Amino acid sequence: MRSVPQSEVPQSPFLWTCGIAARETLRYLDRNGVDAEPLLLKAELSRSQLSEDSGGISVASQHRFLEFAAIETNDSLLGLHVAAEMDLRDAGILFYLAAASATVADALEHLARYAGTANEAVHLEISQYKGETVLTVRPIDEYNEPRQQFSEFIALAVIRALNKATNRDFAPLRMTFAHPRNLALRESIASCDARSSSRRPPTAGCYLNASWSCR
Repeated sequence: MRSVPQSEVPQSPFLWTCGIAARETLRYLDRNGVDAEPLLLKAELSRSQLSEDSGGISVASQHRFLEFAAIETNDSLLGLHVAAEMDLRDAGILFYLAAASATVADALEHLARYAGTANEAVHLEISQYKGETVLTVRPIDEYNEPRQQFSEFIALAVIRALNKATNRDFAPLRMTFAHPRNLALRESIASCDARSSSRRPPTAGCYLNASWSCR
């Protein structure tokens, strides 16, 4: 039997992530009495891989796990619900950098600069357009993996981190996603954020001229 040269073996792209979204989703499923073991198996993950002291997981497996969890729970907003309930401190250095920032602009700069330390497949860009600050989250992986739940998880997690950093009700003017939505996603994110921050004193609100783009 002829051995196949290494150069002819299809190479699956492996991009690393520390697995924050997958770990928080597992905790969410456990809290709600959902059997996560079949979903972990389908996503090629294990509980030990999602422990905080593990070496991380593949980006593809994280995306799959969130999508499988959304299907199993019949919850199209699963990513938002997970982000709304998570303890932001579990995001590690990204949260602490944002929380220590003096301004929203500084927090965004820190998130953009260090996002790759938590997920190799995420690149954050900050730009200006017609007087607005635009934060764009661009995946750098080229393989075809659904990432709707992950994109929405990231959107709300960032908004909550900015709320925490400023101690105000931060809300982007608009958000756009690459995937289609049949509902007013901005209102859904605002609703989930309000639920997660119910203990924060009401304020007049702090609005940054910002667009949200996940492509």
